[in-house]
Amino acid sequence: MSFEPALPSSPKEAKPQADRTTAIAAARLSALAAKLRATIKAFRIPLFIAAALLFTVGLAISAARLDLALSDIAPRYILLSALIFIPLAFVYGAFNFMVMARGAGVKVPFARAFKVSCVAQFAEFLPIPGGAIVRGGALMQDGSGAVEATKHVMVNAVLWIACAGAAAAFSLGWEDPISIAIGLTGIAGITACTIWLSAKAGIGLALLALAMRVVGLFIAGARILAGFLAIGVSIEFLDLYPFVFATILGSTASIAPGGLGISEAVAAAIATLSTVAPGAAFVAVALNRLIGFAVSGIATGVITVLSSAKGFDTNG
Repeated sequence: MSFEPALPSSPKEAKPQADRTTAIAAARLSALAAKLRATIKAFRIPLFIAAALLFTVGLAISAARLDLALSDIAPRYILLSALIFIPLAFVYGAFNFMVMARGAGVKVPFARAFKVSCVAQFAEFLPIPGGAIVRGGALMQDGSGAVEATKHVMVNAVLWIACAGAAAAFSLGWEDPISIAIGLTGIAGITACTIWLSAKAGIGLALLALAMRVVGLFIAGARILAGFLAIGVSIEFLDLYPFVFATILGSTASIAPGGLGISEAVAAAIATLSTVAPGAAFVAVALNRLIGFAVSGIATGVITVLSSAKGFDTNG
């Protein structure tokens, strides 16, 4: 007797089966994420203290090895990042959110998308996946279902990390096993996310989402470049992307606010694969974090004050 797998008898049966498979996978991911959040919440204070110590001690050791004093930091590059690059990142984030919202079947005006972008970037510094919560909540307020909003936020986040990983591999070269692993994982992630977005929103929006990540990587690279230049370290623009990858990867680690200390440690570790001193990488990424925290905090504060004092509707 032979046994053959039961196959759908028609395309109409295949689609519900595929939908059930997707729903089961999404449910499992949600359950895993819920368990992870519960574990993180239970140990939130010790994890935060550990991350803060890692950041502080790592910054002190890195500065000492570079013989870097506070007076050695060039303020013009700090201002360049604070006044030009980070506001550009807000604008980019707004357009990126608009594209993501279109993929989820809702339209968001630029003004609202810009507010969401500012608040989401500041929320990244919270010891939770704050940016994802802000963006997902905004999508639901604009009419997207909870499950659909969660899927789009997750897929777009994975696409962002995957693009940064691929860029890092091309920057490092395809010779070291670690670089190869990062690059192949990034390419696989880009492929999977693009296919998913194409199925959900069409190939046009999927390619637009991918193009937006290229723009975002350029802006993220400019921010890290300002960090290096501020401490007097010259670096080629294409050599920045391992540290951009470290920053993006660390920010997804919700065990610490915005990956506090984690992004910097990953940057220092990945610097061993390049010609950049690990201490310089740690300090440059740390400076980028501090500037971003200050600027996004001010922007979020202004939005909050306007919203409460003048009846400023953050949905509009």
